[in-house]
Amino acid sequence: MNIPFLTATIIVFLTSLILTYFAIPFIIRKLREKKFISRDMNKEKEILVAKFGGATVFLGFIIAILLPLQLTDMNIFDEKILIAAALTTSLIAFLGFVDDVLDIPDIYRVILPLFAAIPLMLIMTHINSIEIPFLGIINLNLGTLLLPYIGTITLNLYAIILIPIGIVACSNLINLLAGFNGLETGTGIIISIFLVILLYLSGLNSSRVIAIYILVGLIGALISFLIFNWCPAKVFPGNIVTYLIGSIIAVVVIIGGIEFYGAILLTPQIIEFLLKALSKFKAENFGTCKEGKLYYTGKIYSLTHLIMKKFKPTEIQLVLYLFAIQIMFGLISIFTLII
Repeated sequence: MNIPFLTATIIVFLTSLILTYFAIPFIIRKLREKKFISRDMNKEKEILVAKFGGATVFLGFIIAILLPLQLTDMNIFDEKILIAAALTTSLIAFLGFVDDVLDIPDIYRVILPLFAAIPLMLIMTHINSIEIPFLGIINLNLGTLLLPYIGTITLNLYAIILIPIGIVACSNLINLLAGFNGLETGTGIIISIFLVILLYLSGLNSSRVIAIYILVGLIGALISFLIFNWCPAKVFPGNIVTYLIGSIIAVVVIIGGIEFYGAILLTPQIIEFLLKALSKFKAENFGTCKEGKLYYTGKIYSLTHLIMKKFKPTEIQLVLYLFAIQIMFGLISIFTLII
C-alpha cells in the first residue's frame, strides 16, 4: 500500500489509542485480582492502586508502530530503521517490566540498556558526523576495520559511543522525575508532541517520517492511559512506561538527527538527575500530604521538593507546575531551532 503520510499517521494514532483504552480496564481488574497493587504515596489515607498497568501502553504502541510496514510504500520508507527502533524500545520496555517485578540492582539499569541499543547501533553505522548549532559539523568517523571472515566494518563514535549513552541516559532520566498521578504519562505526551514539531520543522525525510510514526504511536497510547492514571489514579504505569518513554525519546532524536534540541527538551530531567546526584540517588520525590496539600521540609533533591516547599500544592497542582516547566523547555527547543 501507499497511503498518504497524514492518513497513515492518523491510523497509527487511533490504533494505539483504541487498543490501549480497551485493554486497560481488563488489565486493572486482573492486576487487582492477583494483588498486584501498591499504595498511592501522595494521599492522606491508604489507597491501593493497581500497578504494572503500563503493559497496556506497550501493547498499543508496538502494534500501532508496525502498521506503517504495510501502510507505506517501501520504496520511500526504510523498514530496517523502524524494525531496529521497535526492537530497541521493546527490549527497554522488557527491562522496565523486569525491574518492576524483580527490583533489579542499579548497575543492571545501566548495563542492560547497552544491549538493547545494539539494533539501533547496527542500523546507524552510516552516520559519520553530527551538526551542533553554534559549533558546526563534528566529524565522528574513525575509519574502517577489516575483520577476517566478516569483512569491512565502518567505525564511528556516533554508533559506538553516542547511541548507547543516549539510550542508557534517556531510559533512566524519565524514571527520575516520576511518582505522582499522571506525571510520567503527561510528561511523555508533552515531550512527544514537541518532538513531532521539531522533526517537522527540521524538514521531513524518510527517517523523520519513521520517527513521527513512533511518536504518534506513543502519544495515542499515553493519552488513553492518562485517562486512568490521572488523579485519583486507578492504575500506575510502572517502570515499563518510564523506560519505554525514555527509550523512544532517544530513538527518535537519533534517527531524526535532532540530538541537540532533544537535549534542550529534556532539561527538566537533566536538572532532576543533578539534584538526585547530590543525594547519591537516595532521595525520593514524595512529600507529606496534609488536608490535600503536599509539604516538604528537608533538603531539596528534586524539582518536586522545590515546588512543594514554595507553593504547598495539591498533587494535581504539582503535576501541572511540572507540565508547565516541560512546556517552557519545549518552546525553548523550538525557538532555538527556528532562529
